[in-house]
Amino acid sequence: MKANAFQLSLAIALAALFASTASAQKKDWPMWGGTIDRNMVAEIEGGVSYDFDMEKGKNVVWSQGIGSQTYGNPVVADGKVYVGTNNGGGFRPKHPAEQDKGILLCFDEKSGEFQWQLTREKLPSGRVNDWPLQGICSTPVIEGDRLWVVTNRCELMCIDTKGFADGKNDGIQDEVDNEVGDADIVWNIDMMGDELGVFPHNLATSSPLVHGDNIYLLTSNGVDEAHLEVPSPRAPCFLCVNKNTGEIVWEAGQPGDAILHGQWGSPSVGVVNGKTQVYFPGGDGWLYALDADTGEEIWKFDLNPKNTTWELGGAGLRNSVIASPVFYENSVILAVGQDPEHGEGVGHLWRVDATKTGDVSSELGEIATEGKPNPNSGVIWHYGGADPEHEDEAMFRRTMSTVAIKDGLLFAADLSGFVHCLDFATGERHWVHDLLSGVWGSPVIVDGKVFIGNEDGTLTVFKASPEKAEVLAEISTTNYSSIYSTPTFANGKLFLSDRARLYCIDVQAK
Repeated sequence: MKANAFQLSLAIALAALFASTASAQKKDWPMWGGTIDRNMVAEIEGGVSYDFDMEKGKNVVWSQGIGSQTYGNPVVADGKVYVGTNNGGGFRPKHPAEQDKGILLCFDEKSGEFQWQLTREKLPSGRVNDWPLQGICSTPVIEGDRLWVVTNRCELMCIDTKGFADGKNDGIQDEVDNEVGDADIVWNIDMMGDELGVFPHNLATSSPLVHGDNIYLLTSNGVDEAHLEVPSPRAPCFLCVNKNTGEIVWEAGQPGDAILHGQWGSPSVGVVNGKTQVYFPGGDGWLYALDADTGEEIWKFDLNPKNTTWELGGAGLRNSVIASPVFYENSVILAVGQDPEHGEGVGHLWRVDATKTGDVSSELGEIATEGKPNPNSGVIWHYGGADPEHEDEAMFRRTMSTVAIKDGLLFAADLSGFVHCLDFATGERHWVHDLLSGVWGSPVIVDGKVFIGNEDGTLTVFKASPEKAEVLAEISTTNYSSIYSTPTFANGKLFLSDRARLYCIDVQAK
């Protein structure tokens, strides 16, 4: 009897050990940035190799043609891979590829086999609200058997990750697409509807995050087609929704009629002195910290010098924000940017103290005037503006990229294709490297390396070192297809979407 008890205890202990080991080895990437702080750092046990070739198929586990234009980032959770794109792949016969629609695709993680797709019609208002061929650009967030995403129609949707393969129709019962191979919609908030009245400019793109029972996102409220006024200045810009019911918990109106263009950023979350804050990149070029429970403003920060102005087409020096704020060591790091069609321009990257309250901008005063130093400033450091060593050049340019921070180093990329390595504590530059092609995605740190893609279809791998810009590899996509997304690392694999194809690459191949 004692022997049997001992054997049973040993079996339970070994099972727990193996389960914990498997859990430690398995690491999904279930949202934009991997975690709610949006810091672009992946943790993979056993190291990561760059010994692969997407053109020749070396160490490529599988690849799938997706849409004809893909700006979504792959996410991986519970054996499935999801990516937003357009309908160029034509996976569902009733939605042929020549029909322009917004699409979210789901594939099996191991085989790449198609599972289901969410299909959304284009808005009848056209490009002012739903730009042609852009598809779904939001990166979904997954928790358990639920997925949340913002569609091209400015909807926040909750979807059953099993689709209709489980034989059940969860939530909404009157879906037009309700067969195996279609998405099973649980609930849907039309943010353009009467209750919220949002007017998205060009496209709704925010990547939501889940914290506790709530979902946080930007609504993408923006300016009109003439770029002269905000049609819905009273519509919320920042939103908190119950993840289970779809009920609105709170909404916030900042920045109201001060929106410069669109609002295409995504929020992050941090805990400061035991209090949860949500960080929203505002369409007025300000960073807002709101109480996660109530939506009350805790602090705000002007990401542009006061003496700058916004001008149509990117001619001015005041910028909006497209990147996501990163929370790290009680501070928030964020850079300004604009629609890439506006071209290059002077940019600014800030590290802001998240423990303060009120207006913590570097300067006080009206916009387009000479500001005065703010005694309540939360600036820890600033990087950017004009380069003092090179006349008529910028030290840092406009960006769409989110930063990556690890081991005292910060990596940031700008739209012009420069990768910057900074000292995280001081903001001082260690080195800068020119990729010779524009960058839309973000750098990702993994296993002492930095991975980043560019518009020429090259995935560059750097050594994560302050000494110099040491390029370890330059790897091309098939047909040099542009990379507009950010590399995703999960479960020993690299998932990368270029303009038209999704790759699963074994970065731990022996």
